[in-house]
Amino acid sequence: MITAIISSLGISDIPSLLIVFSIIYVTRFYYNYFTRPNPLPGPFPLPIIGNAYQQIGYGFDDWLLSLHKIYGDMYEIILSGQRFIVLCKPDLIENMNVPSTKTKYPTRLPNSEGFIEYGFDGVGVAFNNDTKSWKYNRQFFSQAIMTPSFNRQAVEWTNELWVEMESYLNNLGEHYELDFIKWMRRFTNEMIFKIATGTKNDAIASYYNMLINDNKNSLNDKENEKLNESKNFIESIETYLAGMFYFFAFNNFTRNYVPFIRGKAKKLLKNKDYLFDKLYTIIKERRTEIENTPLDQPLRHDMLTSYITANTSRDINAVKHADVDLLRPMTDKEIFGNILEAMLGGTDTTANFICFTAYYLGHYPEVKQRLRQEFDRVLGNDLTRPITNKDLDELEYCDAVTKEKI
Repeated sequence: MITAIISSLGISDIPSLLIVFSIIYVTRFYYNYFTRPNPLPGPFPLPIIGNAYQQIGYGFDDWLLSLHKIYGDMYEIILSGQRFIVLCKPDLIENMNVPSTKTKYPTRLPNSEGFIEYGFDGVGVAFNNDTKSWKYNRQFFSQAIMTPSFNRQAVEWTNELWVEMESYLNNLGEHYELDFIKWMRRFTNEMIFKIATGTKNDAIASYYNMLINDNKNSLNDKENEKLNESKNFIESIETYLAGMFYFFAFNNFTRNYVPFIRGKAKKLLKNKDYLFDKLYTIIKERRTEIENTPLDQPLRHDMLTSYITANTSRDINAVKHADVDLLRPMTDKEIFGNILEAMLGGTDTTANFICFTAYYLGHYPEVKQRLRQEFDRVLGNDLTRPITNKDLDELEYCDAVTKEKI
């Protein structure tokens, strides 16, 4: 019977069928919406795109803040066909952040086909919902950043990079108006790139030469190419971070068939391919370097080297795990996931933290004054000497200020 009905349909019936199917879909969508359990206040959604259309013109965080002003401390939105409850008070999320195996909220975000397409499928720590994989990656991530040699090296690199950036700022002059967030993003990106891979990507030098706009006259072709590559890399990371919303908020149909969104999604996937290829190339080149390094020659202490040598004859970590599941070497995909998360989390988040801290210090002069007094006491009058690990241990008020800001 169904076959007979289908065979009797002609081309002229297609518009009518589309209208009927659309009515059925919209009716079902709003029936499920109005009969949902435990309804909360929130913006009114549209079929297919949910509430994503209301985010146009806002950054994602700004959009959520604007909704908070309208709907209060707890509201709901629909993105990518899923219902999300947004909590805006610390006491509402305290139980969700308890580091316990008995927590009712073991995953940060549910797996979605959008996130899988964007590269968050069982890699790293932050978005990894595979418990076994998460445990494996977390062990090596923690091991890499907690070794004393790694921490000492990170402090030394931070001192060196700050001196370099300070020289560029001095060259620009004290009357030059700085875009602080852009400088900090370059600083944090180059810092995390060095910590993660052990090599410089010249993000700060690239930005400085872009500002003075004379790099073509003062640099050779090879140096120009290197600086442009650095510029493209950090812009790729920024684009990748901004693009997460599209693959979080829009379902597969919307990303592939809705005008504007479809074009944007294609550009984001092209950028993703560039970024991923770049990181995989770095991993493969470093693996080759390690294989060609004599056994009696020490290896540098960075995250990438720690991951590549983990559970091999060249392991630079002294701590070994008794768990059998943690005794195998890491694959390139696992290494890639951890390096990618370090790049993403160490660039934008850290830069925003520095800028917010500077902002609040400007609004609380008494805190800034006490902070300066501690700097004078611990660091002395020599403003050019490098900061040491011992200095950091003695900066107790500074530690309290940064934790208060976090």
